[in-house]
Formats: sequence, structure tokens, C-alpha cells
Amino acid sequence: MPHIRRDMLDFYKIPKCYIAGIKEGAGWVKDDGEVIPHERLVTPPDPVRTYAYCSDTRYIPNLHELLKGVNLLYHESTYDETCLHLAEKYYHSTAAQAAKVAKDAGVKHLLLGHYSARYSDEEVLKKEAETIFPNVTLANEGLIVDVV
Repeated sequence: MPHIRRDMLDFYKIPKCYIAGIKEGAGWVKDDGEVIPHERLVTPPDPVRTYAYCSDTRYIPNLHELLKGVNLLYHESTYDETCLHLAEKYYHSTAAQAAKVAKDAGVKHLLLGHYSARYSDEEVLKKEAETIFPNVTLANEGLIVDVV
């Protein structure tokens, strides 16, 4: 939905009861018959932002189909590929698998998390993911991420 321009409502003295119609595409007709176009009364809507959260899950080859075009994907990356056997055994994913999902889904940003305690530095997981998908961030406590 577009955003109402309050300054235009005030300028043209448009009663609040007409806001819903204007949001839906109506213009405004002044008392003298002049038509004020809808586009002058609103600003464009914000772009749609979406995110997906996939954790405590094994790699699912067709998962990307459900995530097409998501802005931000949080995906677990419990292990690197050298521990693929553990990922399969315990129903977790590797950083490379998370990156493959992100790439195949065409997401904008991949946020990795849910790391195995075996890693003292999760950068190895980030580097592995970046070989497949370029826009990767490691999640950590207190991290704030914009969904853009």
C-alpha cells in the first residue's frame, strides 16, 4: 500500500474519511472540480522484505523452491564439509549446504548460525559458504541485521 502524504491531505483539506480510498488508488476532486491525481497524494509503498529461518534441519535439496527471492535467509551451518557425515547423522547442515540453498533460492543475504562447539572460530564456516554464495554473515549474540 502506498503511504499517504499528510502534507497533501492538509494542503487540500481532505477529510480523513477519504484516506482509505486514496490508499486504494482514488484521487481527490476539489470543490471547483479540479482533480488532484492519486500520485500527488501518496508516496510509493516500501519494497516488500522477506526472511526465512531454517535451523535444526538437515540439507533438503528442494528447500530452495520454497525460499525463492527471500531477502534474508538464516540457515544453520552446524558443520563444515569435512564433517558432512556428522551433519547427515545428526540431521544438521553444513555451511556449504546452506550456501547452496541460498544460491539456488536467489536470496540476497545469507546469515549463518547454529554452529557446532567444535569450532573455536566460525570464520571457517563463513569462508566455506562464500565459495558458493558471496553475501554471507555469521550470526552471533546481539547481532542486528536489516532485512533489505
